[in-house]
Amino acid sequence: MKWNKTSLLQWVLALIVSLTLWVLSLEDNPFEINDILPLSQGQDSQNFILINGLSRDSVHVTFTGMGIGVLRDQIMRSPESIQINVAPNDQNQVFPVSISRELTENNITFSGDRYTILSVVEFSPGSIEFNLDRKIVRNLPVAITSSTSIPERYYWSISSDSSVEIEGAESIVNQLDSCYTVAVDPGMDEVRTAIVKPEGIVYISPSSISAELVPPVEVIAQLE
Repeated sequence: MKWNKTSLLQWVLALIVSLTLWVLSLEDNPFEINDILPLSQGQDSQNFILINGLSRDSVHVTFTGMGIGVLRDQIMRSPESIQINVAPNDQNQVFPVSISRELTENNITFSGDRYTILSVVEFSPGSIEFNLDRKIVRNLPVAITSSTSIPERYYWSISSDSSVEIEGAESIVNQLDSCYTVAVDPGMDEVRTAIVKPEGIVYISPSSISAELVPPVEVIAQLE
């Protein structure tokens, strides 16, 4: 099919008219955008720890808006997550504490600028429940756990760090008197074994230790 200048001009004009009508229709019609956003812990709550995590992993959010700005928001901006922050009045309570937080538009974080036209009309669910505790750091000794009974004439000797630094919920960390390792096989003379991380502990350093199975000090003489 051959295009002459007249037919090409008519096609361009028709396209311009169609786009104009489409843009005008956008200005008069409301649009609804649905998104599922993951939940995350806010930066202002780094000195606290969520015990047993949040009541859910994500929230359904409904946005609405009118006009061509809706299309611009969707192309140029993107919501990233819903952050759960610790309010100043939360910090004055006796920990651990159980909190219910109503979600608002301020909880939404964006990868860039915030929406200019689209706004939140509904969160589902509308609130999040979580248990909060203070985060503390302690140094604790390490105990070796054996997979079988070790004969009394043998014992484990830790050949690396005999204590570790742990970080976690205050109510849990303060109850610990030591950390223990994954069960090791007494049939091996030397092992490198991981340290078990209790629930409520977010950080252990180092995360593993070296140990060796050695005989006790030899008895030279026996009293009669």
